[in-house]
Amino acid sequence: MSEPRIGVIGLGGQSAFLKAHHFPAPGETISCKDLFFEPGGKGYNQAIACARMGVPTVFVGAVGKDDNGEICRKDLLHQGVIPCLVEKEIPTAYAVITTNAEGENTVSVFPGAAKALTPEDLRSEPVMTQLRQCSCLLLQNELTQTCLLEACRIGRELEIPVIFNPAPAENVPWEAMRSSTWITPNYGEAKRLAGFTPAEMPPPRQLEDRFARIGISRVVVTMGSNGAAVMEAGEICEIPAFSAGTAVDTTGAGDTFNGVLTAMLATGETVINAATVAAVAAGISVTRHGAAGSIPTKTEIDTACVQRERIQNEEK
Repeated sequence: MSEPRIGVIGLGGQSAFLKAHHFPAPGETISCKDLFFEPGGKGYNQAIACARMGVPTVFVGAVGKDDNGEICRKDLLHQGVIPCLVEKEIPTAYAVITTNAEGENTVSVFPGAAKALTPEDLRSEPVMTQLRQCSCLLLQNELTQTCLLEACRIGRELEIPVIFNPAPAENVPWEAMRSSTWITPNYGEAKRLAGFTPAEMPPPRQLEDRFARIGISRVVVTMGSNGAAVMEAGEICEIPAFSAGTAVDTTGAGDTFNGVLTAMLATGETVINAATVAAVAAGISVTRHGAAGSIPTKTEIDTACVQRERIQNEEK
């Protein structure tokens, strides 16, 4: 097996984080008690999670010719991620994340330059030079459909696995889901993609049945405090969640899971082992504030996995 290397194609930009006692109702103005800035985006954060697992990672995205774009470039290098950024005459993406007293969050995103990434950009020689060195691709639904489908085609041409996190779960192209090696929705996204209503609470078996009917046989569903479920060829393995302490902020937990899962798969681990370690990493991340700043290192994850195994042995 050649040295693993991950290519992440997605949205990257600047983010503002606010803390509030509660989310505002329509027409309500609330006072927030904290404010800090941190570059991010689903793909951006997932690339950092991959890199923190010690796997060489390149992030492909588009930024504006502005201060925030330069901040992203420098931050990626600082985080150990190789930046492969296309510059656009549009402001860099910007997000506002508000976290309430219960640690839940809302996210508002201005996609800006990130949505201007084109199939032609992906086929450019600087980008392809990076992607040809990759052993797998990690994608999200923050790209345009044409760009996402082109990324899937590149994965097929390079004959490397494609992990697709279909988030946000709006206007998700079925071709991208069917052509990916694994899709990784959270529970709410999985319900929506499988055709259930928001009020329905189907167990993993019903989700698997629905996905199988539409030709999708490899799914990892993250379920927050209920862990995760790995669905492959009719078989289901439920992965328990890992508690590393009191949850204070769920921002970035899904990105942590996806990045660690992909890093483990890239190194040849089975999907069950990969999802188990990813669940541990996500359990650590929710005990910290922020997105990229909450992603644990490989050493922290390894230590928590040993703790998890010891607890399981004591419970037997």
